[in-house]
Amino acid sequence: MSARENSVQKILRVDLSSRNTYTEVLPKEWTAKYLGSRGINARLLFNEVPAGTDPFGTDNILYLGTGPMDGLPTGNGRMSVACKGPRGSVAEGSFGGFFGPELRRAGFDYIAIRGKAEKPVYLFIHDGEAEIRDASHLWDLTTDKTDAALRRELADANVQLRYIGPAAENLVHSSVIMGNINNSGGRAGCGEVMGSKKLKAIAVRGTGRIRVADYPGFIEAYQMFRKRLDLATSRDPWTPVWSTYGAPVLARLFTDIGNLMTRNAQEMRWDEEKATRIGSEVYLDKYVTKGKACFGCPWPACQKLYQIPSGKYQGFKGGNYWAGQPVVFGSLIDNDDLDLILVLSGLCNQYGLDVFHVGYTIAWAMECYEKGILTREDTDGLELTFGCQDKDGLIDLVRKIAYKEGFGELLAKGCSEASKIIGHDSERFCLSVKGQELEGIAERNLYMVALGIAVSEVGPDHTRWYPPYPCNPNLMTKEELSSLGIDLDLRLAFQGRNPEEKGKLLRWFTISRAVIESLPGCVFLVRDTLGFDKRPWWQLFQSATGTALEYSEFLRAGERLMNLDRAFHVREGFGRKDDRVPIRMATEDVPFFNYPRITDDVFNHMLDEYYQENGWDLKTSIPSQEKLLELGLDDVAKSLKDISMESER
Repeated sequence: MSARENSVQKILRVDLSSRNTYTEVLPKEWTAKYLGSRGINARLLFNEVPAGTDPFGTDNILYLGTGPMDGLPTGNGRMSVACKGPRGSVAEGSFGGFFGPELRRAGFDYIAIRGKAEKPVYLFIHDGEAEIRDASHLWDLTTDKTDAALRRELADANVQLRYIGPAAENLVHSSVIMGNINNSGGRAGCGEVMGSKKLKAIAVRGTGRIRVADYPGFIEAYQMFRKRLDLATSRDPWTPVWSTYGAPVLARLFTDIGNLMTRNAQEMRWDEEKATRIGSEVYLDKYVTKGKACFGCPWPACQKLYQIPSGKYQGFKGGNYWAGQPVVFGSLIDNDDLDLILVLSGLCNQYGLDVFHVGYTIAWAMECYEKGILTREDTDGLELTFGCQDKDGLIDLVRKIAYKEGFGELLAKGCSEASKIIGHDSERFCLSVKGQELEGIAERNLYMVALGIAVSEVGPDHTRWYPPYPCNPNLMTKEELSSLGIDLDLRLAFQGRNPEEKGKLLRWFTISRAVIESLPGCVFLVRDTLGFDKRPWWQLFQSATGTALEYSEFLRAGERLMNLDRAFHVREGFGRKDDRVPIRMATEDVPFFNYPRITDDVFNHMLDEYYQENGWDLKTSIPSQEKLLELGLDDVAKSLKDISMESER
């Protein structure tokens, strides 16, 4: 294939019901308005999936989107997957690997999949062509076996794949889409939607080239970008730590500052020896077999493959031990056996389960068991206690969740739905927002985390704003900071338990991260000064696409995305009433550290500031007509006008 013009973005349309495929060229002006990837996915979702659409119906559309930076060194293989989620609002997630660049080399930037196949199928895309093929022989296979089977069938070691496991086939809550064995995305329900369409996998192979508009300009911008992240020159002390040890290094830090959720967040402090036993130093020294990185990543290997070297689970293999696993399969269930953590998280990847759903729901069930709400009769005889005495039983429970067997059928619903079924006030210790389980970051010691989790339209997703380890403003001089024009008091904003300026800070982080995820780029690379200074990203975008934008308009693309997500959200009936923290965080103090609960006064103060700064209605969170028109979202303003008028009555 010939080289592609980088500002032209193409979408492959697939209808599984009719088995038809065709290609469209997206409006060229969308590159300037929405950039790409997550931004254009949000525009397509609002345009094409009407209010009230059945998430598991034929009219729901699953979008997979790259962007103009994908296939270039700074795109890092990132891509966005989006649809209307099973819980009614936006479902969107980002994941890395190599699929995104391969899709662009095959001639497409986006895939839009609607309809529902009569029997399992997979989609094979290759150099401008698309085929819908039978996947009956792949149905019910785990993700690792699916990967191996498709590589054998297509006889191409370089084919790139995205697939679901048995969990998504069975419409298990929060199922994910997997790829490259250990990369996952779309925990807000994209896997479930893919499973409902009986789409087992997408395979892509391309031989085309991607050409930047201004090659000398891109090289100059790229060299400046890399200098910020070079382990020898970065001003950020976290850059070498993060690139070497990865996210699990936070486990020991969090327990020291009261930020490590323990025993289902009944406590926020864990024994330091336990935290050390599951930390990244032990993982790197004892388990890691190979470093791995996504496409074009400048760091040595933020992903790491592992194998358990000895003991009962000797030989078990997996990858991607992140900050979440030490929490959800460690402190949250009071387990300091790293072998068990790696087996549980590895099995989640094989079944296509979300580790946060599984970990938080099991922790909720353990507290129910501790309080006598659940008994061994309910749990299929499993002694479901904190500390995990029955490790084999816990491992089998993960399988039961994926296949909805026995007690696993209840937990497959997630703790929000399961607690409604069990009752006995068990909703009080279900740690979820908008029906979605938390991630690994605690709220009561970091107020902006509480606000960010509460207002996220997809449910808890820290990548949309990326604390608790953002770039430190102290890395920059006063002159550098003043040149950015960020209108907030960073001194106050970075005080963890001070509610002032948190709405403004969250707004800035949300807009700027939306820009990065729309290029796309990896939010793990907002180290050094790149978390505040988006001008390097802006220069890369302009030189790659040839699209001339004022810096303010570049950032405004992120604000459009923020408002598109909220517009879809409120159109589906969500509003301020749904922007909340888990009941436990709002009603219980933190023992030992004496952190008080997040009171209504504190939380509402931050929420009001966030809405006001965004130009959203304080009572309903509906974006104002003025704000939408200012952003050039006239059609969105028109569609929300009746909703706004109704809310005023």
